[in-house]
Amino acid sequence: MIRKILTGLMAIVAVMFVIVGYGYRSATKLPDNNPESFLASGKKAGKVVVCIGDSITHGRVSHNYVDELENRYRDRDVSFVNAGINSQLSYNVLQRIDQVVKCTPDFITILIGTNDASATLNEKNAARYVKKQNLPRVPHRHWYEENLTAIIDILQEKTTAKIGLFSLPPITEDRAHNGYQRTAEYSGFIKQLAEQRNLVYLPLNELMDEILKKKDGQMKSSYVAGESGFMYKAIFSRYILRQSWDEIAESNGFVFLTDNLHLNRRGALMATQLIDDFLAKHIASLNRRSF
Repeated sequence: MIRKILTGLMAIVAVMFVIVGYGYRSATKLPDNNPESFLASGKKAGKVVVCIGDSITHGRVSHNYVDELENRYRDRDVSFVNAGINSQLSYNVLQRIDQVVKCTPDFITILIGTNDASATLNEKNAARYVKKQNLPRVPHRHWYEENLTAIIDILQEKTTAKIGLFSLPPITEDRAHNGYQRTAEYSGFIKQLAEQRNLVYLPLNELMDEILKKKDGQMKSSYVAGESGFMYKAIFSRYILRQSWDEIAESNGFVFLTDNLHLNRRGALMATQLIDDFLAKHIASLNRRSF
């Protein structure tokens, strides 16, 4: 009897390991259209759009707005490169920016800073980012500004790409939460930088805030930066239970988010539309100049 019980427990543990392993691989697998894969493919023809970012762009723990763009442009001569990597900060993007340059992009979009902002919300979370991302210092707003400015410097010097710069989606949907306010502060700098460098500003934060204003006081959050329970629950619901990101968001009481940080389909489609408008305007302009 004891042997049967132990065998049953071992089988349960083995199944749990398989489930956890599958969920982890599903959530961390690099996009098929990542920069390394794009460069290895040798694609040259048509327009190249590189979307730079963190997990929100990576699109494995957030609805994938880059895939949405690919679907919209499927019959046009445009290649989309997904340069998003989970959990990264602006510093990490700066370290790999040469890989973006090698793609010789015609257009670049940048959505980075959620983790930079999150890391400043408490000391424990800052220490976690320093360790996990091998950062040389504790994240701070001024360091973010320096890193983002350096990224733009390199891209403007080494490419001829049109650059679209996103403001940040909110952390939580509670407008009184310090995470929400921090992303608004960081977005203020992003807008200023876009104006100074003649970049296209993509106002994701403002569009979401305009809608969430109407729910002001209704959206309450007890989220503490660094707590991952909502995220792991969302990953389990998506990859094991096969729920959509919108279903997960609804069950957690969100409009645009799934777990206080990442986007559901509704939120991702706002990013998709901003890029679509940016590309449509400038591709049309390029086409007119080519005649």
